[in-house]
Amino acid sequence: MKRFAFPSVRTRSLRAAASLAGLSVLFLGGPCLAQLTARALGMGLAYTALARGVHASDWNPANLGLSNNPPFGFSIFSVGAGVGNNSFSIGTYNDYATDPYWDSNEVAELLNKIPDDGLGISALADAKVLSFSVGRFALALGVKAGASAFIDKSVLDIPLTGTRIGDTYTFDKMKASTLALGSVKFSYGSPLRVSFADTFAVGGSFHLDFGGGYGRVDSSRMSLEIGTFGLDLDGRYAATAADFGQGWGIDLGAAAKLNRHWTVSTGLFNLLGSVRWNKKVKDVGGYVRGDSVSVQDLVEDEDGENPAIEDSTWELDGRPFSRKTPIELHVGGLYEEGPYALTMDYAQGFHDQGWVTTKPRIAFGMEWRKIGWLPLRMGAVMGGRIGFGTSFGFGLRPGKFVLDVGVMNRGFILPNSSKGVFLAVEMGVGL
Repeated sequence: MKRFAFPSVRTRSLRAAASLAGLSVLFLGGPCLAQLTARALGMGLAYTALARGVHASDWNPANLGLSNNPPFGFSIFSVGAGVGNNSFSIGTYNDYATDPYWDSNEVAELLNKIPDDGLGISALADAKVLSFSVGRFALALGVKAGASAFIDKSVLDIPLTGTRIGDTYTFDKMKASTLALGSVKFSYGSPLRVSFADTFAVGGSFHLDFGGGYGRVDSSRMSLEIGTFGLDLDGRYAATAADFGQGWGIDLGAAAKLNRHWTVSTGLFNLLGSVRWNKKVKDVGGYVRGDSVSVQDLVEDEDGENPAIEDSTWELDGRPFSRKTPIELHVGGLYEEGPYALTMDYAQGFHDQGWVTTKPRIAFGMEWRKIGWLPLRMGAVMGGRIGFGTSFGFGLRPGKFVLDVGVMNRGFILPNSSKGVFLAVEMGVGL
């Protein structure tokens, strides 16, 4: 079928522009994860059954009731952040950015790296300060934020491969969301007498949540129909945004230390609760339309407008609204033998928003404690928004002082395979 010259991009310069636009997302986003503490990150986020003290608040509050929970812990600060994407690695960028011309096989190989649900980009930040645990009680002060977006694969397919007369292209897989919450979390765990475990505990957390930002594309669609002398364009979108909200939530969990080797733990987060967004609520919408748009029609007039394309965006003051905070399930196992601790986690979200995703995540981790003041860690994770990631970390723990560092690479540990990087640092006492 005959190709239409207007949207078909075959020049080197436009190919380079498309490559930079697509590959630059490597530095703009990453998997949205919660609980980005340094020790957990170094173990591949397989930390549910191992978290104790103040860390139990984010992984399973029931762990506060286990027999080996520390009597006191104080986290001076814990900071973590991550960026990445689901398609392109540093190696991809190096291969394509240095090549002035891509043949059809190279273009096909590049597009095959993008999943069918689109090019995913996302980012996370997680911070806690002055959080502590005393016995079975913990108080955590923190903030976490996550943002994610999926760009329809056709957005890159068209400039790289061109279009054909008579074809209709749709862009229905565009979506984006962002969520930022600060919280004050009170957690408690209590042991119960049972016959099947050395220690069995249940626990819960109550948290006051303060929304720092909410945004979500509620609907988005666009179609592009290629004609002989031009194209027909029809697209529209609607989104909701708010700057501030407040609410509450409840987490519940159970944990069992079966014997000196095995511990199992499960927690359900945000089981109850929601945030009411009531400040600077905005309903945003728009559309873009054009009939038989040609190359000449793309030239703007003296006023900087394009009369051939009808483009409208509006913003209205919205009404306050409530949204449930995203529910997430954690299930973890721990095996300890001498200086070794081996962990396994399963995480499942029930809503795509912020740092939570409905795609399940499986993680494995190991900690080596032969040198008591220098624990070494490594881990691997699969699924969720990460896909596949590897991690390592270490701690400096002379006496009661704690400094933990964790690094995760989205891909194999070699930098060339990286689709994103995550770093976390924590300082405290008795953690």
